[in-house]
Amino acid sequence: MRLRISLRSVAKTISTSTSASPSQPLAISAKILADFIGTHCGSLAALTGAGVSTDSAIPDYRGQHGTYTLNPDYQPIFYQAFRDSDQARHRYWARSFLGFPPILTSQPNPTHFALAALQGDPDSIHGTRHLSSLITQNVDGLHQKAGARDVIELHGSLHLVRCMKCGHEEDRGVFQETLAELNPDWQELLVSQSASKLYTRINADGDVELRTPEEQRREEEQHADGDVRKRVPLDYHTFQYPTCSCCGTGQYKPKVVFFGENIPQQTKDASTQAVLESSGLLVMGTSLATYSAFRLVKLAKETGIPIAMVNIGPSRADELADVRIDRNSSLLMKEVARELGIGEVKGEIRTRTRVMNVVGS
Repeated sequence: MRLRISLRSVAKTISTSTSASPSQPLAISAKILADFIGTHCGSLAALTGAGVSTDSAIPDYRGQHGTYTLNPDYQPIFYQAFRDSDQARHRYWARSFLGFPPILTSQPNPTHFALAALQGDPDSIHGTRHLSSLITQNVDGLHQKAGARDVIELHGSLHLVRCMKCGHEEDRGVFQETLAELNPDWQELLVSQSASKLYTRINADGDVELRTPEEQRREEEQHADGDVRKRVPLDYHTFQYPTCSCCGTGQYKPKVVFFGENIPQQTKDASTQAVLESSGLLVMGTSLATYSAFRLVKLAKETGIPIAMVNIGPSRADELADVRIDRNSSLLMKEVARELGIGEVKGEIRTRTRVMNVVGS
């Protein structure tokens, strides 16, 4: 069995044969990576993490605005707690109800579009297929939104919920509508856009960190200019969630792999096979603190498969990488696409005024 576990921080050790620092011209970094991709054209596996979605305004775990950076004492929800505790489920679904809409409307950035383009056009006999497989730790579905095919989602998808008893699955957007019907007061807050006054951070797996009642009271009663406003009570214990619409008694869970939960064997096998069948591994936007991803890089190294690492800041596998580039992936991949003759890639770089955090899954 393989559980989802991760390190809270990554030691800053870098020792690689080819290393491109942020001070190196972007064109040179792009040429290095384009050469690596071209060398392994058609049999290159890609492994992505939260860092590739930061330019879609979905932050990572350990970056400048990451969960553990902003809140060193943060404790993620664990599978056992969600499964066994009604209180934990009330808390999770209340937070998720407020936080899911911004995740649902997030759009792919240039990295997502570039990786999709590297898969080639399946309907064209003339297009070049650089990527043989795409593996992601992300649950946001942005690779698929950009047109990527056959994405192996190591940690599942936020866009589905699944009954823990009978296995019935439902679209998360439909489930959101059910939650809205059960919780009209919360839906009113959401529609009026006043919900953002009631949480401190939106989280990338579609939940939020609610303010405590005391924090809510201060926020509602004392405005910056001294105006007194009506207090809106909010407590996740009052939030209602449904049982399974199929079996009638089971509890829904987002179809993501919580910390402490087993990664499905089929997913583990598919990701292992993808790496073993590749001639090169491109790792982007991840510190590899989660072992489910780190093991794939270890596997590549142990079997002699060259590794290219693109990440801002240190990663757990820097010493294993043959090519190491410390750069923003969106800017880099736009240049790489030009180097490879793919041309301009779509996508914008987006930010949010309110800090977001990756927590929960």
